[in-house]
Amino acid sequence: MNILLYNDLDPDRIKGFAKVRKALEAGNFTQADVRKIGDNLYRARLNKNDRLLFALHSYQEQCYCLILEYLPNHAYEKSRFLERGVTIDDDKIPEVTGIEAAEPVPLVYLNPDNERFNLLDKIISFDEAQSSVYQLSPPLVIIGSAGSGKTALTLEKMKQATGDVLYVSLSPYLVQNARNLYYSHHYDNEDQEIEFLSFREFLESIKVPEGREINLKDFEGWFQRHKGNSQLKDPHKLFEEFRGVLTGPSTESAWLSRADYLSLGVKQSIFNDDERPKVYDLFEKYLQFLKKEQLYDTNIVSHGYLEQSQPRYDFIVVDEVQDITNIQLYLILKSLRNDGQFILCGDSNQIVHPNFFSWSKVKSLFFEQQGLTGHGEVIRILQSNYRNAPVVTHIANRILKLKHARFGSIDKESNYLVNSIGAHQGRLQLLNDKPDVKKDLDNRTAQSTRFAVLVMHPDQKAAARKWFNTPLIFSIQEAKGLEYDNIILYNFISDEEKAFRDIAAGVDPAALEKESLNYARAKDKHDKSLEVYKFYINALYVAMTRAVRNLYVVEASHKHPMVRLLDLARYSGDLEVDQQKSSLDEWQKEARKLELQGKQEQAEEIRNRILQIKPVPWPVLDRVHFETLQTEAMAGKNKKKQILALEYALIYHHRPMLNALINTGFKAASQPENKSLQQLNRKHYMSYDLKNPGAVLRDTEKYGIDHRTIFNLTPLMVAARLGNAGLVDALIERGADPDKQGSNGFNALQMALEQALFDNKYAAAKLTAIYEKLEPDSLAIQVEGRLIKLDKRLMGLFVLNLMFALFYRTLGDALSRSQGFTAKDLAERVQSLPDAVLPERRKRQSYISSILSGNEVERQSPYNRQLFKRIKRGHYIINPLLKIRRGEDWLSVHDLLNVDDLGFIPLTQKMDREKLSYYRRYHSDYLDSADDYSEKLLSHFRKEVKKITSDDRRIRKVIDSEQLTEVQ
Repeated sequence: MNILLYNDLDPDRIKGFAKVRKALEAGNFTQADVRKIGDNLYRARLNKNDRLLFALHSYQEQCYCLILEYLPNHAYEKSRFLERGVTIDDDKIPEVTGIEAAEPVPLVYLNPDNERFNLLDKIISFDEAQSSVYQLSPPLVIIGSAGSGKTALTLEKMKQATGDVLYVSLSPYLVQNARNLYYSHHYDNEDQEIEFLSFREFLESIKVPEGREINLKDFEGWFQRHKGNSQLKDPHKLFEEFRGVLTGPSTESAWLSRADYLSLGVKQSIFNDDERPKVYDLFEKYLQFLKKEQLYDTNIVSHGYLEQSQPRYDFIVVDEVQDITNIQLYLILKSLRNDGQFILCGDSNQIVHPNFFSWSKVKSLFFEQQGLTGHGEVIRILQSNYRNAPVVTHIANRILKLKHARFGSIDKESNYLVNSIGAHQGRLQLLNDKPDVKKDLDNRTAQSTRFAVLVMHPDQKAAARKWFNTPLIFSIQEAKGLEYDNIILYNFISDEEKAFRDIAAGVDPAALEKESLNYARAKDKHDKSLEVYKFYINALYVAMTRAVRNLYVVEASHKHPMVRLLDLARYSGDLEVDQQKSSLDEWQKEARKLELQGKQEQAEEIRNRILQIKPVPWPVLDRVHFETLQTEAMAGKNKKKQILALEYALIYHHRPMLNALINTGFKAASQPENKSLQQLNRKHYMSYDLKNPGAVLRDTEKYGIDHRTIFNLTPLMVAARLGNAGLVDALIERGADPDKQGSNGFNALQMALEQALFDNKYAAAKLTAIYEKLEPDSLAIQVEGRLIKLDKRLMGLFVLNLMFALFYRTLGDALSRSQGFTAKDLAERVQSLPDAVLPERRKRQSYISSILSGNEVERQSPYNRQLFKRIKRGHYIINPLLKIRRGEDWLSVHDLLNVDDLGFIPLTQKMDREKLSYYRRYHSDYLDSADDYSEKLLSHFRKEVKKITSDDRRIRKVIDSEQLTEVQ
């Protein structure tokens, strides 16, 4: 059997490795004492104490043993590949006597000549081209088509970097996905501090711009109102000119002057000389529009931030660089401490965003700003495609050949074809735009999450919806970054008949039969056809490569020259696709995925039309309604209102309401808290505590995965509070959002953490199984007007979550004694948490103290995230000026954590009956004055928080408006 080693594994430091390897190579599983411990996860015995973990895979009918990890001292609980905190008894693991008793998992590709493999979320075996790039030093420019493995290769290259590292791309979803890939299987590198940021977040990390970023939809609306008699008709083309010509390329000024713009060369603008004055007239109105509507253009803001940018990264990766403009790229690379320590990767054939990108412009930037690249840049092209089926790659290559034949070589970097390594041939079908064909296609595909319909422009989606009932209908810009097993292109060519006819004009079909592209520039330098038609030909290429397996092309005109040149007629015939239907939970997951990708329209379509989400039939008691309930509960003797108020107060530990009910003599409020909560859970949430919570899942199908229960909790929050790991898994799998908040501002993780801190049994038996699944990947905060993204791996974020979880339970009482959170108190609190949640070294008081002091507001340090405010020596609270991003909004931390809900436990409630009787008899004045003093302190804290926050808002508003004026 063939043996391959994980890239980070050093066999020379593993005692007994050679002997076990030899046994595995011979297939002698008995000698290696092989036992199965997980899904395609085996262990071999090195000696009495130490173990090797490996997986079995097959490629081209050969079996491979991929050795993953060395585990000394039976430390299965520390394995990257097993559940955290797992306990395994070696004597009870079933033996595997030979390879015939195992089930090797097939791999799409494996390079038999490379003994090493890499690992993200799955096994990665580099081909020769990828391996050569992997060995190179930065700076690097990696170019490759969709599915070429450039992102995976780039992430593996990132693992070689040390110090402060930045990964940045335009798409927030791509950034989040890259982050999760990077840290797959609990990868850790103590030599790195990595930030994964979208470009918008990168801007905000310098300073959060005032207002909202303008998008194409905003621009189109403005254009229709202001185009007047300009005779300019295409808003997309004009937006590209504004972003890619007038504001994007120059690093010297925020935008070109009229004179500089009018004097641009022929190839430097999309518009001809006669049109440019009209374009600039509109551009001046555009600048006024931005200011009036409080919108910002990221190119203009990027230039304004050049002065504020500081070197802060040792290594930078820019992914999908074709979506980034020159000024944006310059701002990013300007934040490097040492020149040349970067990787750019992208594919100019996938440009559908209006930015006028070209590799030649990137090279011009490097020439003009030679300090960016250090010793120079190395460009490498990846030509293999591991994602798309061969038939999809074939038609995509034909588009590239047509593009080359019509426009000449765009640049040397884009002059290549793609080789498919796909395991399945796939299917391509050209279908007639006839009612019976479309109806048949719709009947077989509309209920499946594996089929998506693509059109060129957003306004063409309405025509597609008349025939296709799937919610998965996208314009090409919405489809960028998506992939589906099956793609239906609807009149992509026929709806843009003239544009594609012009593209096809004069192209010799024989040129599309060549197996390579020769580098040759277009002969006519005054020909602007590439600039005019680039969007259309790129859109067709991007649309087709969204299909992983099968592509269905529905066209009204099969005789169109473009259809003939692409040789689509050979794929015509009767529809070949089986009827497919996805389950409701698959649609729930699809809706959540699209929501994360920013495809809100399609996510809502799924919920409304497929899931048919209904409003909950019960009243939801949120913060606003609870305020009314408080008044009603205290106004009279309405027992139902009082019980409801008590239940809300118990769930959210609303101390003022609990104290008020106790003081009125409401007996139920004086019961032990645990007993009251048990009764509450039996009454409202019994179905959430069952091993088979079918009723809960049925409710999510009726009312949505994140519907609100009577006390404004989502199902995931309830499952987290009860510690039902099976239900948490099921809800997360169906797309539940772990970042939703209850009325107290807590998310599901913080609610689970609160339970564990006050219930040792919950901490020991339930927390480990749910903690990692509930933990959001990151938290975006704003401090002093700039974004800081806290990754869940940071201890600072854990301590912040810890303070959230303790806020209502302990802070009011501490403040009544002029105290806050201390390292000692926090260290004592976390001792009950499992090591799988918080390692032992992080539970130490000295370590927690260093996190508190290292992140306090007044401290001067480049790594200070200003999370905490020191109110006196050793005592901290959450920074009252901290803001947290929720969706598109920034909320003050005390908009989430309601200071008015803080309460303390009066002395009269803390004392046991005997002591209370004594004090009432002899020291009633002391009791009254102590409780009164505590109330005054707490009231003072509330006022201070509100004053600090309001002052900050006022000052920040002045600063922001002044700086925005300077930028504009």
